[in-house]
Amino acid sequence: MSVPAIFYSQIVLNQIDDFEDFTTRNWTKNNTVPNANISTGGPLGIGDNFLRVNSTGTGANLQLMTLNNAQWTGNYYQSNSINRITYISMDVRNSGTNVIFLRISFKKIIDSSTIEIWCTTNAIAVLPGEPWKKVNFQINEASVVRVSGINPYSTTFSGVQEARILHNDAPAWDSDLIEATLDIDNIMARNSAFLGTDVMRLNNKLILFPNPANDHVKIYNENSVFENFDYKIIDFVGRIIKNGISKTNEEINVTELNSGNYILRIKTETGDIMNEKFIRK
Repeated sequence: MSVPAIFYSQIVLNQIDDFEDFTTRNWTKNNTVPNANISTGGPLGIGDNFLRVNSTGTGANLQLMTLNNAQWTGNYYQSNSINRITYISMDVRNSGTNVIFLRISFKKIIDSSTIEIWCTTNAIAVLPGEPWKKVNFQINEASVVRVSGINPYSTTFSGVQEARILHNDAPAWDSDLIEATLDIDNIMARNSAFLGTDVMRLNNKLILFPNPANDHVKIYNENSVFENFDYKIIDFVGRIIKNGISKTNEEINVTELNSGNYILRIKTETGDIMNEKFIRK
């Protein structure tokens, strides 16, 4: 008995991949560690399907990345701004032990010598041991950066040929090597942010500096507002190294930290959350 083929059209506003059809919805990989549709345990709990992306082993198999060259291709840009896709939201969970820096990248091949690749400028840190959370990737021209090519933003986003979700702490087309397990659900094309998300920056009003740091870091508020927040400093294997209470525009001492890479995670009194990578010299 033959299995019927599933056909997908190109990108349209408000489309969603919820994985309830028990497939991977054409989210595939270019290494030998396959994606899996898990039939229960998604954001809605028992019976809620989700996509699991693994990286394990050696070489290219340690790239945490999944790609789609079917229903997530086509015209994101749209001449009619009402239908323009400027955000992609999704539910994510880190089921491994290493911190994942999540980005989305897009590709369009112009000719044999020109490949246009754009990637989200800011990564979203997905920490081990946390529950499902909704994240927004803003993909308008101000929120992505060209990785390769020479043409303007509109050239690629009016004819995307491949989209990727990947781990990298810098904008890229390929993943950094990492052993990790990423769970994904409810990937949605939007023209506004899903409210209540955990994002890396809070409307660009809060900025971490200095970075790299010697003896302190500070969360600077561009509006000169002093706001209390709880904070955690987390290393790259997910351990909480330091936690406490501070306020914007006030120094946080980091002299006791070893040299290396860390994440400062803050939660404000209003419930806003920020995750920011920093380097201790």
